Amino acid sequence: MKIKFLPLIVGLCSTVWMLTSCLNDDVEEITYSSNTSITGFSIGILHIEKTGIAKDGSDSIFTDTIDCSKYPFTIDQLNRTIENKDSLPVGTDVTKVLTNITADTYYIYYEKPDGSNVKDTLWTNTDSIDFTRPVIFKVLAYSGVVGKSYQVKVNVHKQVPDSLQWNFVTNKFDQGIKLQRQKAVYAANHIYVFGQNTAGETVIQWSSVSNGSSSAWQTLPVEVSGIDSYSATSWQGAVYFVAGKQLYRIDPSTNNCTPVTTDAAISQLIVGGDVLYAFNDQQQSGYLSDTYQWTTDTEAETLKPLAGNRISATAFPVEYNTSIKRVVALSHNNGTAEADTTAIVANRLSIENTWNIYTPNTPVVCPNLKNISMIYYDKKLYAFGGGNANGTIKPFEVLYCSIDNGLSWRKETRNIIFPKKVSDSNPNLKPFAQYYTEGEGTYSCAVDQDNFIWIIWEDGSICRGRINRLGFASKW
Repeated sequence: MKIKFLPLIVGLCSTVWMLTSCLNDDVEEITYSSNTSITGFSIGILHIEKTGIAKDGSDSIFTDTIDCSKYPFTIDQLNRTIENKDSLPVGTDVTKVLTNITADTYYIYYEKPDGSNVKDTLWTNTDSIDFTRPVIFKVLAYSGVVGKSYQVKVNVHKQVPDSLQWNFVTNKFDQGIKLQRQKAVYAANHIYVFGQNTAGETVIQWSSVSNGSSSAWQTLPVEVSGIDSYSATSWQGAVYFVAGKQLYRIDPSTNNCTPVTTDAAISQLIVGGDVLYAFNDQQQSGYLSDTYQWTTDTEAETLKPLAGNRISATAFPVEYNTSIKRVVALSHNNGTAEADTTAIVANRLSIENTWNIYTPNTPVVCPNLKNISMIYYDKKLYAFGGGNANGTIKPFEVLYCSIDNGLSWRKETRNIIFPKKVSDSNPNLKPFAQYYTEGEGTYSCAVDQDNFIWIIWEDGSICRGRINRLGFASKW
């Protein structure tokens, strides 16, 4: 009997094996993804508080909108952070922000304050989120795994980027001296101020500066008589000056002062660029090479109206060829006629052998301010100083700006201004006209490598300023 049923048993076993094989072929095993990355982040239109000018000329605050969708957000997948490197403008309201997010899944959660607690809330692009503090976002994978959280920051500028901010630095010249006929120069993290004391002797004060900080003033002992304080000039990392038609050099690394041998008698220095521009003892303009060889300009009399004056000058690369320098010099126009209402502005390229003086007494030329100074700053020229002869312009009333190499000038009226009142946060920061008047109309100024403008008054006290954005740390 057992032998009779053996074929049937064997057949049944074969059928079971075949059915099992067919089932294995038809069943698909599904694996859910565990990816939890945010791949894109942006924000939309926000409100912003702005300051405008009312009809009566006063400041007026109003609310506007700003499209922030073009501000890129950087996603750091390694550290799981998201932020906009280019901060939103001052006054942007980030308490109600609509966001657009792309991720590996549609299940995105964020931590939303709920009273004193924080709870996870499923994100939608219609949620209005408060970004005054960083917000935590998480992605739920299709596998059910919750990914590592992202910290999302929306950065907003705390300062107006294009505003020139000033601070008062309590500093006094060594031994309490006061200096008239000042000129300040910057070289190798040092500011040197040349000026005459009450006895008519030229004294040199110096201070080391770094990132807006300055050391106490010290007297530089120089056994040289007859120093022309207005001749001080920075060139090739050193400071040069003239005394008795002799050229001298100060090395900022040691503060040693040594005479310089030249083949010409130098009466006045103008500015340092690729070469050292100067006047010789005949009041002819020319320049000294880096080996101190003198070359007289082709038209050496052109710049003569500036000879003997307090000259402000600068040299900077031209945009189309950085190997060529543009040289601009400016001075008060002593003149002989009341019609001389504008300063003297001269211009040349480093590849030229003569100066050109812009046509004076035209409406766009810089006003003829007393003790006028000019600086090259933020790729523009700025001029300022005492008032004009007829009193229509007050001392340190406004900065004049030129964006065409000194050809035309306009008033800065909005952000690039001098303080108009005593500062609430720094009571010693007063309107600059007050310092100027109290100091009997004397001051000097210099610009350092950290983009700070240093204005030094008669007693050595300092007003230091910088355009905010020039001090912003790079985030890229």
